[in-house]
Amino acid sequence: IAVHLQSFLGCDGLVEEEVELNMQLLESATYRNDPEFEVNAHRESVRTLLKRSIQRYTYRLFMLPTMERIINHFLDITHANKPTLDRRELDKRGRSQLKEKALEAMHTLQDFMDRLQELVMDGCMDDFLSIAERRDFVALRHLIWDGPSEENCKTYRERLFREAVREQIEIEVYVPLRSAISKLLVHGWKHDDMEMHFKVEELRKRPQSSFNIPHSNSGWSSVSRILHDGVGKKTLPCSKLRAIVDAANQVSLLYSSEHPKKDGEDEMVLGADDFLPIFIYCVVRAEMERPCALCVLLRTLCDAQ
Repeated sequence: IAVHLQSFLGCDGLVEEEVELNMQLLESATYRNDPEFEVNAHRESVRTLLKRSIQRYTYRLFMLPTMERIINHFLDITHANKPTLDRRELDKRGRSQLKEKALEAMHTLQDFMDRLQELVMDGCMDDFLSIAERRDFVALRHLIWDGPSEENCKTYRERLFREAVREQIEIEVYVPLRSAISKLLVHGWKHDDMEMHFKVEELRKRPQSSFNIPHSNSGWSSVSRILHDGVGKKTLPCSKLRAIVDAANQVSLLYSSEHPKKDGEDEMVLGADDFLPIFIYCVVRAEMERPCALCVLLRTLCDAQ
């Protein structure tokens, strides 16, 4: 029931969708020619399943009366104190004041989610480790337990656990407040996004060559598609941020696939000077709505770690 309800709200990030996206990233010429392809694909699928197991545990944790009271109390206070959008604040002179109120509200939300996340991480770490030890996740054992570096294993574990916990916290806390937060962002950064819209429309008319980037026969379409679907259509800030990371990884994979090394030459590697204009080109082609408001949302609410 919980999974179907989250799907209806558009904040599910279901296992099948995440596995499908991971497979799209893996299924490039670079990986298909790699004998480790099947191992990598299976490992990524198992990682997603482990993450969902941690998230389901967190979901059940928030069903406890004490946790439910804490969250509901915060939601009630936030709804009661949300800034009003009167005409004076919506005109040009009041725009900066509205931005300040929006940032203040989002920082309060960020602080609450961060504290709640640390509470869950500190109090439930032993249970998370116990879940990760199950036979279902043996494919990740060398990454979680038996790696050459204990510090690397600890970092991998905690990153995965934090990702799962944060996603469920955003479902519990951000989603009920999403409408109010969105209104503040849309109105506060309305003029910024209008200006950005005109600039992007002009840039979209230009070919790859005008961006001074390596030519792609596919037009870097797979990267733009990840940004359009993952950033533009997802609900949760953490899902949007993860899509940006996936898109960045896809740039490198696609470049290696379309520019294979020749005999006697070193493998072509994208440098930062090449990557940034490619990514800008893909953002332009992705047709994402309200990029300025979106940028503020991600910078403010995403887990800093």
